[in-house]
Amino acid sequence: MDLIKPLENMSLALEMHEASLHLPQAHLAAEMAEETADPAFFYCLIVILLPLLAIPAFIGLGKSDFFLHHGASAWVKANDEIFNLQGRNCDVLVYGDSTAMTGINPAVVSQETGFKTCNIAVTNAVLAVTGNLTLDHYLQQNEKPKMLIVQLSPDDFQQENRVWRHTIYAEGLLELLRHGSPEDSRRVLLTHPHEAVSFAGYAAGFSAYYAIKDMWFRATHLRPEEDQIQVRNGFFTPPSPARTYCDPAAALHDGSREFPRSVADDYINGYSDRSAVVLVDVAPIPSCDANLAAYSSELEGVTSNSLLSLPIGAFNDDRHYTAGGSQIVSTLVARQVNETAFKNPALDNRTQAMSDVASLRFVSLQH
Repeated sequence: MDLIKPLENMSLALEMHEASLHLPQAHLAAEMAEETADPAFFYCLIVILLPLLAIPAFIGLGKSDFFLHHGASAWVKANDEIFNLQGRNCDVLVYGDSTAMTGINPAVVSQETGFKTCNIAVTNAVLAVTGNLTLDHYLQQNEKPKMLIVQLSPDDFQQENRVWRHTIYAEGLLELLRHGSPEDSRRVLLTHPHEAVSFAGYAAGFSAYYAIKDMWFRATHLRPEEDQIQVRNGFFTPPSPARTYCDPAAALHDGSREFPRSVADDYINGYSDRSAVVLVDVAPIPSCDANLAAYSSELEGVTSNSLLSLPIGAFNDDRHYTAGGSQIVSTLVARQVNETAFKNPALDNRTQAMSDVASLRFVSLQH
C-alpha cells in the first residue's frame, strides 16, 4: 500500500506535466486560428460595409451643386435653374414636359403677343417623380401670371405613363432630393430602394463620364455639341439633326390605355386661383406617328387645343423639336394667347392695338 500510493502520485504528476507541455501548443494554435480568421472577417466586413457607405455617399453627390455643374445634363440643369427664379412678373407662364422645353420659345411668344412670357417646363421624369413641385415653387416665389399654359405630349395624358418605370426617373429623383422636403425624400428613397441604389450609380457614373470628357476636351480642345446648348428662359433646342422617319409604336388601343380627363382637369381646377386663365394643351406630334388618329380621337374635348401633326422634319426625335419645329409650335401658342386675350379683355393691358400685336406670320404646315 505504501508503495502504490507514491506511484499514483507520480503518475498524476506526470500527467499534469504532460498537460502543461501541451498548453502553450494549444494556445499557439488558437492564436494562429484567430490570426487566420481576422483577414477573412475584415474582408467580409469591408465587402458588406463598402456598398452601404458608398450608396448614401453617391446619393449625396447626386444632389450636390458639384454634380449639377460637373455631371448633370443640359436637361437637368434647365430643370434645376427654375428654382433660382424669384420676383419675376410673367404675363404668360409656360409649363409642361419636354415638348414645351424644346417647342415653346418664350421670345417668339413675347414678340408675337406683347405679353412677357416665361418657360418653366421640365422633363416628364421630373413630372413623374415630383409631380408639380417645380410649378408650385415658382408660383410661391414669383408674381401670379395672367395665363398658365401647360403643354404635354399626348403620351403624358395617360396615367400609366406618369410613373417611374416609363421615365428616366433619376432626373426627377435629383430634383426631389435637391428641392423637395426631407420627409418626402426619405420616404421615396425607402419605398424605392432599387431606384435609390440606381440613382447612386447614376451620380457616380455621370460624374466619371464628365470627368473623362473634360480631360478629353483639355487634350483635344473638341467640345461635344451637347455642351454647347444654350438654355434661354427655360427653352432650348437639342442639337440632333432633323428626323426622317418615325419609330414603330405599339398600338394605342390594347384595352388598358385610357385618357381620363383627370390630368387636364387637375391643372385647370388646381391652378385657377393662381392664374387668371389655365390652358392645357397637347403638343403637336409627327404626321407619321402610327397613333395619330387614336390620340386625336381620345383627346378631343379634353385639351384646350386640338392635336396637330407636323412633318417629321420638324422633329429631331419622336417628341422633341428642331429649331424650325419650335418656331411653328411657338407661333401656334402665340396665336392661342392672342385669341384668349381677345376673349378676356380684363387680361389685356397691352398698349399696342390688338391688330398690331397679333399680326402673326403665316406658318406652313404642309406635310
